[in-house]
Amino acid sequence: MTRALTVLLAVCATATLSAGCGAAGERDKPRTPASEAGEHAGFRGADCNGITDADITAAAGKAMFSQAVVSAAGCFWQENTLIGSFGAGMGISTWWYRGSDMDTERALEQNAGRTLTELSVDGNRGFKAFDANACSIYVAKGDDVITWSIQTMNPAMLPDLCSITQRLAQLSQDRVN
Repeated sequence: MTRALTVLLAVCATATLSAGCGAAGERDKPRTPASEAGEHAGFRGADCNGITDADITAAAGKAMFSQAVVSAAGCFWQENTLIGSFGAGMGISTWWYRGSDMDTERALEQNAGRTLTELSVDGNRGFKAFDANACSIYVAKGDDVITWSIQTMNPAMLPDLCSITQRLAQLSQDRVN
């Protein structure tokens, strides 16, 4: 290979990672998510895995969470009951992991010292991980894992934490499964 060809291939590979190689018009076309194109049998994409601010308030029983993060991978609602900066990072979240491994997620929860129980939501296998201040539900479909989690320093101010995540998981599954 000539040095010029090697450099061209390296530039194209770098461009592919950041913007894609090909004609400018091809790069500008919106890409169809794999789930819509039928390339895998995972969940359908939806903002916040189909969960709304109203769903959060209904599940938690009060308006003590404000949406703080919205991304293609999921959303986070920050708990409003902070004392200074104490409690920062507490809240409700939902995340979508494409190509994740449930065993990795189980190991992370076990290492955190949480109790794990197996479950199924709308025919999709999963598990629940919980302790006094947190409850997470993980559900897998195809190459996807979606998780719903609550962490709080104020569990006495809320309904049962796992009832909150179970309600959100069921709503989400109804909308993206």
